[in-house]
Amino acid sequence: MSVIPGSPDQLSDEWLTSALREDGVLHQASVTAHKMELAETQGAAAVVARVQLEYDRPEPGAPRSLVAKFASPYEPIRVLMHVFGGYLREVEFYRHFGADPGISTPHCFHAEIDSASGVFVLLLEDLSAARVADPASPSVEDTDLAVRHLAAFHAKWWNHARLRDLTFLRYPGGPADQIFIAQGRAALAAALPVVAARFGSAFPRTLVILAERMLANLDGAADTRRQVIEGGVTLVHGDFHPGQLFFPSERGGRFAVFDWQTVSAGSGGDDLARIIVTALTTEQRDASDMRLIELYHSLLLEHGVTGYGIERCREGFRQGLLMNAVINVIAAANIDPDLDSAGLSTTEITDIFFGRAAAAIEAHGVLDDMPA
Repeated sequence: MSVIPGSPDQLSDEWLTSALREDGVLHQASVTAHKMELAETQGAAAVVARVQLEYDRPEPGAPRSLVAKFASPYEPIRVLMHVFGGYLREVEFYRHFGADPGISTPHCFHAEIDSASGVFVLLLEDLSAARVADPASPSVEDTDLAVRHLAAFHAKWWNHARLRDLTFLRYPGGPADQIFIAQGRAALAAALPVVAARFGSAFPRTLVILAERMLANLDGAADTRRQVIEGGVTLVHGDFHPGQLFFPSERGGRFAVFDWQTVSAGSGGDDLARIIVTALTTEQRDASDMRLIELYHSLLLEHGVTGYGIERCREGFRQGLLMNAVINVIAAANIDPDLDSAGLSTTEITDIFFGRAAAAIEAHGVLDDMPA
């Protein structure tokens, strides 16, 4: 392969041909032309483009379109993702788990990264026939479906030996986890004043208190998390919210999960809390969260998980609420100020990132367990 293309305009017919041949989807045909357009909704941490392909001859199975993904051009979020290893993790996820992840994902035709610079490219299956949930129209039905898929995924990797063997997964308590905790402390400390200044009164006092207590006793909070996770480590998406999910639509498509930059070995409660809190209004969450936790737990047991009681599951969810809030504070400080380019409005940021997160923290008494 030639130099890694770092942006959509660096793609060439020759490079695309080489990448698809390396994957095995092309044998005789060559790409003779391609048309590129940016996806209508861009993620906060990357650039996504849809690429239409033309070939010099017909070849069964050759994709007529695909999705290309690159690092964000916005320096603060690009540097943050590179320092935290997000781009590397996503590439490694597709390399190591793409064939059988236990949950539907877009097929990956090519995954490549320069680990020194963070320049990367992914060529992924085009799932544009599917539907991405609208944050303005929260759906209990979509959330229920996501939780069902999530439980089967977590059960597949529950206490799996392979999770310890792959260093990019940051196994709880391991050296990479210790580095991540230190990085998290620094990122949260830097983010807190930025978010307070940027969002003012829209930044809830509950989240300010949570962040301050986390910074004052992060080692204790990490020890508590390790105790909760012990005996129940699984493969975790890490940012399992509706904007990362495809759903079947009238045009077709299927349920699938994308954006694996935050994949790790850890607590399934983190994914469970993130989808329930971000996918539902506070009123919907109040009415549904206990049922969804119990659904998730019962499906874990149906898929073979043992020794994991409902109370441990509920505590994992509460710990997940804490992580959800911390992630949101750090993300809100680093996201591109042109929020609409990331598919988010200021109202959605303050409601989903702050309002829903704070309400869930209060409803489940998470601050009560944190030293003042």
